[in-house]
Amino acid sequence: MESEWINKGETKRLEGFSEMKTKTYMVEAGGFQNRGGWTLDTQFTVNMGSPYLIAHGTGNPVSDAKATFSVTEAGEYRLFAFTKNWVAGWAPSYTPGVFTVTVNGREAGFRFGNNGVDWGWQYGGIVTLGASENTIGLRDLSGFDGRCATLLLTCDDTFVPPDDINAMTELRRRLNDNTEDDDGGSFDLIVAGAGIAGICTALSAARRGLRVALVQDREVVGGNNSSEVRVWLGGRTCFEPFPRVGSIVEELEQRVMEHYGPANRAENYEDDKKLALLESEKNITLFLGHILTACQVDNARIKSVTVYNIANNRYKRLTAPLYSDCTGDATLGFEAGAHYEQTTNFHMGMSNWWCLEDTGKPQSFPLCPWAIDLRDCDFPGRKRTMPDKSREERARYLGCWFWEAGMETDAILSAEQARDTNLRAMYGAVDCLKNHDGDFGTYRLGGSCIIGGKRESRRLLGDVILTKADVSNRVDYEDACVPATWNFDVHYPDITYFGAFAKGGSFLTKAWYEKYKLPYFIPYRCLYSRNIGNLFMAGRNISVTHDALGATRVMRTGGMMGEVNGAAAFLCAKYGCTPSEVYRKHLSEFVNEIR
Repeated sequence: MESEWINKGETKRLEGFSEMKTKTYMVEAGGFQNRGGWTLDTQFTVNMGSPYLIAHGTGNPVSDAKATFSVTEAGEYRLFAFTKNWVAGWAPSYTPGVFTVTVNGREAGFRFGNNGVDWGWQYGGIVTLGASENTIGLRDLSGFDGRCATLLLTCDDTFVPPDDINAMTELRRRLNDNTEDDDGGSFDLIVAGAGIAGICTALSAARRGLRVALVQDREVVGGNNSSEVRVWLGGRTCFEPFPRVGSIVEELEQRVMEHYGPANRAENYEDDKKLALLESEKNITLFLGHILTACQVDNARIKSVTVYNIANNRYKRLTAPLYSDCTGDATLGFEAGAHYEQTTNFHMGMSNWWCLEDTGKPQSFPLCPWAIDLRDCDFPGRKRTMPDKSREERARYLGCWFWEAGMETDAILSAEQARDTNLRAMYGAVDCLKNHDGDFGTYRLGGSCIIGGKRESRRLLGDVILTKADVSNRVDYEDACVPATWNFDVHYPDITYFGAFAKGGSFLTKAWYEKYKLPYFIPYRCLYSRNIGNLFMAGRNISVTHDALGATRVMRTGGMMGEVNGAAAFLCAKYGCTPSEVYRKHLSEFVNEIR
């Protein structure tokens, strides 16, 4: 049975629902105690209000996700699911991501995930709950990326849940008695983002005695260099005159490094080793699975940040005199009102790694008429495109770094669209290869990452905005401190495959390389905000131009930025000064500190 799609115009305001707490329950994605085969996706919370569970079974239905919750009032409840038809923007007549909801072991009888292009509520009928513990579940019907953020059950037969992010947050807070933030503690430095840059910032500062809070929206650390994304570390470390800058990065190095195909396994990324290093530092408090949702600013300084705990749906406030934005998307800086730039057209995009692996036995794959239709198109890995290469060689061209989408759309507001373009390109390629070409008969879709590896979005502006000309002409800044060792490397859509793009948007890129004399030392003044007085930044969101980013964006380089920022934060704490005052008043001591 098809469920009813609740139109945005029907949303009712929350005022007047005095008994809502005893009549209405929200079961959020992060609160599912048993996720089964579903994966928690936190990438797009800024756009649609919450994390969600996604059934990424690559064509095979995944096992049920289940949650238990208690109600105080038995009775009949109206069921809603916050979901979307993820292919509706391209192929509205298809619904590959459908699922049902089970309540106390029984299916509710409605199909979800077949509504519209935008996230919204679907009505799923009446279910019966007991005045005790109840079990609710998500049952995937396809294995093709059905998604659900929240289930809502209410006795109020007039209430329609809100689509608006702020109204949903208000509802969540009211149902959890959390209208005021919980106290999450006070620290010397709060670091947002636990990719390589954030890890190195936190370790560098903590080892100098600062009390550090490290906030990560995932339950895994490492960012792009994690099992969830699988990007190898780029760049080089430890150059004179700062041979110790890079030593923390070296602690994070992988023993096994594979770039392509099934050898690029999840375990290569040693997530547990990174986490153990952080947990071993007594001065670091980890906030894993916490999403930064807001910050409080006074007199051009951040006073506190609000984070959302995805496991218990509560909000808490963290305070510190110093902050570091290592989020990649410059989420903290943006919330604080920091000056930034963003290249909005033909910026570098997002990749989602995938591969085919040979099983030695015949392997089928479902038809995907809603995917990008590549039957008449050339693409890397196809025999007609690469007639001189063996099947094993061609397999290495499938799903690697240049399968990249989102270059022509907003890297933040349209990020889910970019990821889903990557998924549709992947499914379209596998469908074409196996079902149309009759190729790769014994191969299966062996690995596929739903968490995207971004290259470019916002860049926060510091007292120096590093340009490509600065690097090429070797402009010598007196506060130069972080060695850049990656040649200029920016990506643009590869027009060789324009025919494929016409079927579903650009999703294959070409890298444009240009060499310069290595290394070039990035100035410290690129690593703090020019208008938010207590904000550092490290990683791909530092103060550089789009072209210069091609030389500074790789992870070993970002990690070294974090190392020197940890040293600068130590001096800020020592002298009660700002990041900019480290340069203006304590430059010689800063240089000595990082030697």
